[in-house]
Amino acid sequence: MKVKSIKKLVLERMLLLIPFLIYGLYKNGYLIYARGFISLYEVFKPLYLCLISLVIKIIYDIISSKSIKIDENFLYVMLIALIMPYNISYIVYTIGLMILYPLSLYIEKYFTFNIVCFWYIILIIINSLVIKFSFLSPIEEALTYKFSLLDIFLGRDIGGISSTNMLFGLGIYLYLIYDFYYKKDIPLYINISYLLCSGIYFFLTNDSSYLLNSELLFGSLFVSTLSSFSPIRPSNTFLYSIAIGILAFFISLYINDIISIYVATLLISMLLNIQKKSKSSKQNKLA
Repeated sequence: MKVKSIKKLVLERMLLLIPFLIYGLYKNGYLIYARGFISLYEVFKPLYLCLISLVIKIIYDIISSKSIKIDENFLYVMLIALIMPYNISYIVYTIGLMILYPLSLYIEKYFTFNIVCFWYIILIIINSLVIKFSFLSPIEEALTYKFSLLDIFLGRDIGGISSTNMLFGLGIYLYLIYDFYYKKDIPLYINISYLLCSGIYFFLTNDSSYLLNSELLFGSLFVSTLSSFSPIRPSNTFLYSIAIGILAFFISLYINDIISIYVATLLISMLLNIQKKSKSSKQNKLA
């Protein structure tokens, strides 16, 4: 088996995100523009967020090491741009990420957690305090939609600005399962455990609104599987994934389905780190 460099792995993952960005430009750009809700300039908001993220990362690299590093952080900043809600403020996003990026890298030296989920939650909280926050795009605010399961599968429902297309997600997963470096069991177990919970809930209540969650699929494919924040051993991977899937369902049920995968992943990644530190501390005492 040919060993892949970090640079090649990162670039491959970023290329796989391009279809989601294109769909975001279509759904949360062109379609809204065609209905007269936004200007032509605003059509490219999904792209602007990606560019802002990449520029912040590049500037930080140049300041800190006087060179641009093609590392995992390039993937992280692209992911955060794709999962942001439509109405994220440019000012909040830019200033927030400029602070959160170096801050999380510093904290990570002492405590490991999924920094993409951390950025997401903090940026949403700040945005909620600054403006009247909503996950809806202008067209979704103006019109009343009742999404079918097919609508959700095709990415027409409410979610991240470029992360709702489940059809793309499934297609890319079928490609990634042949990649030795991809933790393919994690999204599988997350989605199975979530579907089991939502299926039981549907059986008991006849409420099908939680059966499909497009944000959960995207998050489980690209965010929950990030190598630096997820386990390697199969037994730990199984428990990590099942815990995220079950927790995400209850967060969807009682709080919000869009943020559920990111909150669940952040919390479980933190617990994973605490467990590792506790185990390491015990081993050191025995030694």
